[in-house]
Amino acid sequence: MSDSSPELRQTLNRIRAELRGEARSAALEQHVEAVAAAADRPLLNEALADLVNSYEFSMDASRILVPFARLLHNYDTAPEHFDANTTHRVYWMFKWVVYKMIDHPDVPLESVEEWLSRFRSRYAEAGHSLHPVHEAEQELAEHLGDAERAAKALAAMSAAEPDHMSNCEACRCHNLGRIVAFGGEHERALELWSPVLEGNLRCAHEPHAALASSLLSLVALGRLDQARANHMRGYLMVRDKDDMVYAVAKHLRFCALTGNEARAVEIIAAHSRFYDLPLFLHERRHLLEGVQVTCEALMSRGMGDAEVSGPESRTWRAEDLRAWADAERRAINERYDRRNGNDAQSRLSDERAAFEATHPHVPLGLKTLTDVPPQRTPVRDEQPSPERFAAALAEARKATADFAEGSDELWRRVDRLAQGLGTELEPADLAEVLVSRIDLDAGLEPALELAAKAREAFLAAGLEGRALSGQASVLVWSVQADPEAVPAEARRILDEAQRLAATDPVNAVRARALTHIALLEHCRLGGGGPDGELRSAVAAVDAALAELPDEPRAGQIRARLTLTLASMETEFEPRIALMGAAFEQASSGDHPFETFLSAGEYASMLNMSGRFEEGLEVAETGIARVKPDLPAFPVAAIHLTATECAVNLGRWAAAERHAVQAAAHYDRAHETGCAGVARHLMGLALASQDRHAEAVVMFEAALADLPSMHEDEHWRLVDARFLLAEAYERLWDPRNGSEHALEALRLVDGGLAHPNPTVYPRAAHLAGVLLRGIGEKNAAVECFHRAEASWRKLQALPAAANSIRAAVWVAIDGEDDSDLRPGSATMTSLADELRADWTNEELPPEYREACRGELAETLIQHADFLGSETASSPLLKTALSVAEEGEFLALTVFNATYRLMHLLEEAGDLDEARACADVTLKKLGAAEHKRLRAGIKSHRRRLGDAIGQ
Repeated sequence: MSDSSPELRQTLNRIRAELRGEARSAALEQHVEAVAAAADRPLLNEALADLVNSYEFSMDASRILVPFARLLHNYDTAPEHFDANTTHRVYWMFKWVVYKMIDHPDVPLESVEEWLSRFRSRYAEAGHSLHPVHEAEQELAEHLGDAERAAKALAAMSAAEPDHMSNCEACRCHNLGRIVAFGGEHERALELWSPVLEGNLRCAHEPHAALASSLLSLVALGRLDQARANHMRGYLMVRDKDDMVYAVAKHLRFCALTGNEARAVEIIAAHSRFYDLPLFLHERRHLLEGVQVTCEALMSRGMGDAEVSGPESRTWRAEDLRAWADAERRAINERYDRRNGNDAQSRLSDERAAFEATHPHVPLGLKTLTDVPPQRTPVRDEQPSPERFAAALAEARKATADFAEGSDELWRRVDRLAQGLGTELEPADLAEVLVSRIDLDAGLEPALELAAKAREAFLAAGLEGRALSGQASVLVWSVQADPEAVPAEARRILDEAQRLAATDPVNAVRARALTHIALLEHCRLGGGGPDGELRSAVAAVDAALAELPDEPRAGQIRARLTLTLASMETEFEPRIALMGAAFEQASSGDHPFETFLSAGEYASMLNMSGRFEEGLEVAETGIARVKPDLPAFPVAAIHLTATECAVNLGRWAAAERHAVQAAAHYDRAHETGCAGVARHLMGLALASQDRHAEAVVMFEAALADLPSMHEDEHWRLVDARFLLAEAYERLWDPRNGSEHALEALRLVDGGLAHPNPTVYPRAAHLAGVLLRGIGEKNAAVECFHRAEASWRKLQALPAAANSIRAAVWVAIDGEDDSDLRPGSATMTSLADELRADWTNEELPPEYREACRGELAETLIQHADFLGSETASSPLLKTALSVAEEGEFLALTVFNATYRLMHLLEEAGDLDEARACADVTLKKLGAAEHKRLRAGIKSHRRRLGDAIGQ
């Protein structure tokens, strides 16, 4: 052994301390040769094992084959140079080699089988479990498309007991779930993944991988909310990990297949560096499959020209990128197929790369492609026949007689079948068909022309009342187009309605109601409200409609009339009363469109009134009546109202559910700012459910949209930053968290006020905590001082106390020889202030109680700060007395007692420590403070053991 070995070992230890990456691998490569030249064989084996490990977690893990073969040769020829740890590593790395050989198409299949055989024999000889061997064989069989062999290997793997050579339990759960999901057993897969997904099992790659694998299984089972949650949480975990390309690719495919093409395009852009990385071939193929399916999804929406990030550091047309990805993917597959002797890999890859429109849409609450309208149900392409026509006609006539929803679609079917057969319709049926053809979105003139033809057909059928109500509808449509003609036409229709009242009362009163709706709209257009005469006439019509409670035609138009009146009312209380009446009339009569319209406005007004329970119920009633062809904006608005009500009620799951829909519909309506508000509230709902990883994604998306809102809503930028900082703190990411907390402070300092004045000091204190976490002591102290100043400005000394104490602690953080006097003086001064406000009877009782609690806490922390028994004991005893003067502060008493007992024990006064415990135990009730009593008793017993009692 060379004399240079100590120096070489130091160098190896230094390299081991470096971050994983190409630089570390290169350093190990050089060091291996230096150690080999020094003929230090034990150290050489360690260095080779480190090099294999470094390659395994690099972009090109196929490189492990050469150093591992060298390491294995050394083990076979001179095992005496391997200690227990290096021997373990040799066996552990065996499975890495087999997997890399399977993944590398240039390794002959015979070599893979030979190494798998060696793997089996080596483990058997060493007495290790064959579980990892069976796991590798199952992987190979699945790769080759050999279902029978894969099933046998799976059975053997399930029968073998894992040991210390097996993958960790989290990875084994993921792999088993992946295998059964591959076979279509999605429910079973989720059962197997559940320990990982629920956080009971973790490792360096889990739950990252299981979250990605679970996405399409959840979609297949219709568990869309969970799929959304797993994507939001899982993608955040892998987005910065270059060694988890396969997981990123699964998130990419999930988005592309579930109507989230915009999100998929964003993911591709965020990972465009992957195009240039030396990825494993199977990982590069997964990436290409995700890119291809995204491009095909765009093309299926007629967006082949959409720009998508591609190779060469530029954007590509979706069609062109799809062709490029498909060509490279096929080239990789050909290499695998050539090695394997079959097309199993090509077939599987083709399936993953194909876009299937069969997956349901999974609303994420993130940006969607706003220029693509929602897909409508396709028209049935049925062969016309006399039988089909007769059945369709009977169904449409019955629906019209019952005033049933969807009758227009039934008449459109009659229209198609009649035209296909060349059948001439009877006048009444023709009239209904003509009405079903009316589409106001196509323009007023075509609608008026169809309405005129329908009127003629109704008259020809002897249905004067139906013709008249149709004319009244036309009058409502044409108010804005020809306002001058409204009064005269209204008088004519009202005269006709009076003439028909005896023979056709329902259509007559409907015509009157529609005419008065037109007159009300005419008033609105003129900038005024209805006069007394019109109000009286409207009241008379309303009374006439109310006399027909069992007639749905009357109920529907009555709700429309009340809704119109409500929309014209300028005073809040009368308006909300009328809107409530309209909602009751529409919902009790089961009139879907009117229920939706009235619910949106009424729920919003209830929300503004603080009647959140009623508001949520009304909004959800309206949402239940939403149809796919409704405009996106009002649908988004009612979902946002439901979100706000649910937030105010603390019903976070409901808030999340509605916020997702609000954001998606606002995106379709091109209302970016409103979508940002919905995302902000969804982030709040997620954070309030302790789902902070998902909340981070949503808040970051909200920040991109909120600037588009009116400046009155820009306070949400501060709120989103603050909440982001809180979420990052919970995710143990102080660096990102501190950036958002400081940005929140900067926005407020720049004049952007938050409606809650406590947000600023809370953000400042949080910034201090986060800055302390990344070692920025001076900046942390400054933030704690800013928090203190802001709390004092709000006259909230108890809240300021926490920031004052935090600044004291940070000042001595890591300083063994720090001068304690300034901090002690600050603690003393704070205690004096708190005591003064606590004893000031002119202050509010709640405030004084808060001062008492903070005084006790300050005394305890001051004692901790000083540390010595002589200085700290009096402070702790004072804290105990403060905690007992008023409502008993049990936790404070416990903390002070526990610390005092420790100090007395350190001073050797065990009897006094036990006496202190006895006094506190008498004060802590046995039932309500069971846990606290147990802690004191445990410490007391230990003290008794120490003195032999």
